[in-house]
Amino acid sequence: MTTDAIGVFDSGVGGLAVLTEIRARLLNAALIYVADQAHAPYGERGLESVRARAFAISEYLIGEGATTVVVACNSASAAALHELRERFPTVSFVGMEPAVKPAAGATKRGMIGVLATEATFQGELFASVVDRHARGVSVIARACPGLAAAVEDGADVDDFVNRYTADVVDRGADTIVLGCTHYSFIADRIRAAAGDGVEVIDPASAVARQAARVRSDRDAAGTGTTRFLTTGDPRRFAAQIARLVGTTPKVDAVEIPDVRSGRIVVVRGDITTQPVDVIVNAANAHLAHGGGVAAAIARAGGPAVDDASRAWVAEHGPVPRGRAAITTAGAMAAGHVVHVVGPVFRDSPEDEPHLVDAVRAALDASAELGAASVAMPAISAGIYGYPPADACRVIAETADAWLRKGGTVREIRLVAFDEATAAHFDAAVLSLRSRTG
Repeated sequence: MTTDAIGVFDSGVGGLAVLTEIRARLLNAALIYVADQAHAPYGERGLESVRARAFAISEYLIGEGATTVVVACNSASAAALHELRERFPTVSFVGMEPAVKPAAGATKRGMIGVLATEATFQGELFASVVDRHARGVSVIARACPGLAAAVEDGADVDDFVNRYTADVVDRGADTIVLGCTHYSFIADRIRAAAGDGVEVIDPASAVARQAARVRSDRDAAGTGTTRFLTTGDPRRFAAQIARLVGTTPKVDAVEIPDVRSGRIVVVRGDITTQPVDVIVNAANAHLAHGGGVAAAIARAGGPAVDDASRAWVAEHGPVPRGRAAITTAGAMAAGHVVHVVGPVFRDSPEDEPHLVDAVRAALDASAELGAASVAMPAISAGIYGYPPADACRVIAETADAWLRKGGTVREIRLVAFDEATAAHFDAAVLSLRSRTG
């Protein structure tokens, strides 16, 4: 394993522009480049999906010896840069930030255009950059679907370039920011399409300069090596490097599964007293809280829980499979109760998918509420007859898979009302850890 390396990643070839600039400044640095081509392009994926990939690849690079990670992708920086710094506080992260500040200083008409992916514009980073650096300047944010993929594939980009560039120029922009690292490889075409009098700003060199500032004091001790890895086809990636950079290095394939965005803990105790944002109720379809966990929640929450449950059913009808009902938590410390209907165990092939649907519905609803913490019981393992060991395994595995997609939830508490159920949850979580590390 390489030690004290610089890890660089992107969804594909775009980050190679940044990597080349870093190498020009740090001749002795050990570099590791990951192209996440199995999940490309990031710009056309949702923010949660991109964030999950950023967590996974950063964790992989750190495990391979990276002490500095360059997020050479605007979409990934927009989705995850702040969270990455929080999650890995001992690692230096350098991210891509749309070059709005230099563009605001360069524009003569007070009008700048930003060409980027939709995911870049969705993240908080872009809004923050505009708020900090573009006061008194108009910013035209132009999403460019298909352009990054065309660069990745070596396809004809002229139609995309002409259309997207003309859009911002016709609207008055005299300065254009390249908000995707893929666009660095076609910067000359964008300049030609923009015409005289329009400045095109590529931030790749500025990001490389920042990486060099972070690492310059350690460069002399480096190995000067570069490893190229892809989650896609290594032969294809090697050909892309040859086409774009002019060298044909060895490329290795790597599998990088998503990592959990939060943790799972097992708690023995009363679910109604857990210090969480959301309590999950194992309910019946009519939200009649007559026994088990449902009755305990109704007692602890007071009349408000029953009143809200009746109102929900009156408006929406019985709670269907795969859907959650959200009500107040009443007198409990939690903000909300999320009610889901688990299966009545029939020793049928439908039992497990039904339970999986219930767990996913509960967590999806919690995420929609912006919850950071959720307490979940052993759904269906009580009066509904699901064998407790099996129910706890399904619940833990489903929660683990859900966390690997990324999201706002940072802790899922699997709450057991007795020692036997706690032991089943413990065994299920231990099994997950033994499989995933």
